[in-house]
Amino acid sequence: MCAKGCELITRKFTADIAAHESSGSLSGVFDCYSKNVRTADFDLLRFNASFQDTLYVKDFQDTTHLSMHFQLSGTSNASISCLAADIPMQKGQFNILNCVDPVSSFIFPAQEKYDYLCVGLKTSFFDEVVEDCGPAYADVLKKSQAQRGFSLFAGNAVTSRHQLDVLNCLQAPPVADNLRTNYLASKVQELLILSLGMYSSSSQSQLDVVSVSDREKLEAVRSYLSINYLLALDMKSISRQFLLNEFKLKKGFKLLFSQTVFGFIHELRMLHAATLLNEGGLSIGEIATIVGYTSDSSFIRAFGTFYGYPPGKASKRR
Repeated sequence: MCAKGCELITRKFTADIAAHESSGSLSGVFDCYSKNVRTADFDLLRFNASFQDTLYVKDFQDTTHLSMHFQLSGTSNASISCLAADIPMQKGQFNILNCVDPVSSFIFPAQEKYDYLCVGLKTSFFDEVVEDCGPAYADVLKKSQAQRGFSLFAGNAVTSRHQLDVLNCLQAPPVADNLRTNYLASKVQELLILSLGMYSSSSQSQLDVVSVSDREKLEAVRSYLSINYLLALDMKSISRQFLLNEFKLKKGFKLLFSQTVFGFIHELRMLHAATLLNEGGLSIGEIATIVGYTSDSSFIRAFGTFYGYPPGKASKRR
């Protein structure tokens, strides 16, 4: 069980985006499946299981990791060596944990549908986002930088609708393939910010004010994207070009224009695709490539989600 369990929930960071799937079973005890999506800064783990009997996992040794945990369905309990109290998780709860050289024991009660999602973060990635969030989170940043184990919420917190929306986007990114890595990074940052926001209500006032200087920069960003939306863009390069940190870019853009940076890019690409279809002369595959998709099926799915009908019908409407 230990070897199979290690394979099912291994955390890794990879230079390029990579996906890994695994499954395991023990007759009369459990059936389970996991899927990892790994990048240089974060690791997305989705774990589904059916437990026919209570399963005990003892003294599971893991590497130091900082992670966001979301219990989507079912229940479990974890005892982690670096944390003062157990972490029982119920459906609809989440927490952020910093586990330093952890040795853990888990209890999974008998249950038909266990569904859990963990977003493992590289410490430098977490610290950069927290630092940008301001002094309201200085204590969290200090604990992380000192490599101290902690549970952000003493009794877990209730997952919000906004967090669930982001989790859905992480599992089915609605963007072209060449934007996928940057889109996922953007959504992981958004998820972390939403989660931190529940820890300190005082930080919320900081999100509601956009300075005159930042407003001008954000309007310049929107103008730039309106012309260059077909380029392979990422948040880091945009923030550097317009002298905005990524936190202000993400939150300020959403506050001013009521949509995310990548949502705006995606909208412009879909509008351009519709224009090309109406003009004729190009195949659906050629248009998919122009707007950044390496897979025709991905483009067709994205176009249908955006407009409510497939691109083939758009070309017939000319």
